[in-house]
Amino acid sequence: MVQIRRLTGAEMQEAVRLSDATFRDDDQTSMGQLFPFLFSDAAMHLSYGAFEEDGKLVSFMGVVLWTVRIGEAALRVASLGSVCTETSARGKGYASLLLEKVQSFTREAGASLLLVSGDRSLYTRAGCALFGKISRYRMNGLQAESLLGNSGMKNEIREMRPDDWFAVQEAAETRMVRYQLGVNEFGTLLKAEAIASVMRMSQRVLVEESDGKISSFAIIGVSSETNPNGAVLEYGGDSDAVVRLFVEAVGRYGLQSLEIPIPWHEKDIQAQLSSIPSTLENQPGTVCILSGEALIDQLSPWLEKHAGATGLQLTRKENSFWQLKDATDRPPVDLSEEELIGLIFGRAGTEDVTLPSLVQVYQEIFPIPFPYTAGLCFI
Repeated sequence: MVQIRRLTGAEMQEAVRLSDATFRDDDQTSMGQLFPFLFSDAAMHLSYGAFEEDGKLVSFMGVVLWTVRIGEAALRVASLGSVCTETSARGKGYASLLLEKVQSFTREAGASLLLVSGDRSLYTRAGCALFGKISRYRMNGLQAESLLGNSGMKNEIREMRPDDWFAVQEAAETRMVRYQLGVNEFGTLLKAEAIASVMRMSQRVLVEESDGKISSFAIIGVSSETNPNGAVLEYGGDSDAVVRLFVEAVGRYGLQSLEIPIPWHEKDIQAQLSSIPSTLENQPGTVCILSGEALIDQLSPWLEKHAGATGLQLTRKENSFWQLKDATDRPPVDLSEEELIGLIFGRAGTEDVTLPSLVQVYQEIFPIPFPYTAGLCFI
């Protein structure tokens, strides 16, 4: 008989073993080091596992809690990742049982959203859907040079030093839409280099400094090839300065190309990169709305700034449908999980979709912006 429960601290090393066997090669850093908020002895252990009768952990789902800031709104968000199952235990439905427990626990903990690092049917059957819009630019050396002439003032650009911790974290906190991280959380994630390692890259951090003050930073992943490619992993601060850091990274590290994912709401950066080829994509992974009531309540400081957001209510109905209504005399709107998530967060590939008239009125309010989910806080 399988037992589904939350792991204790002493059992997390078994989770590390299973995760490493699933996701890491012998020459790669252990998951235990890459994801300190998931596996560290000092972390809150909120993850769930499936244990067979002999007490062996055979399936695991990692859970980390975050606060996501959207202007003055503070969303309580849970991230789900490092999902793995022993080969001999696959096909027994353990992952579905685990996901059900994780959704129940995170909902009871007050989270309104569950971010999932995958998009397979295990998740979509449980109410998760693709969401968001990301423009992914690919800048080469010639394109970087063309931007260099339009990049404005030339301040000092250098690699980050240990005495920059406060300044860089404060630059990160200037973003209107972000994961909320204190200086120690930010430093821990930066040191772990999780997403860089997942992408088989090394990590570099560039800052721009003017009159002794750091205005921006960019975290860059650099591959190890003779002619390396790079990827922007995180950034923050003045948008003009951020673009200058992207341009600098291409030349400084001799990159053949630099991949730059920018969420749709970062319009100043997108405008500066408009001459660079890009593709429109969804956020990495999927999202599940755990509680409509909690989501509207947590979004209320953002919604109050929109004239059309009067007394919004979001209620789960039967058959995986939701009902959205407001304080006006408009009739309520019934939406599927996928339709609702597409409305609230937007979704790539739906630009030409004509929504029913009852839904169109809510386009004055939605979509809401959301930070890139595969940066420092990726799980």
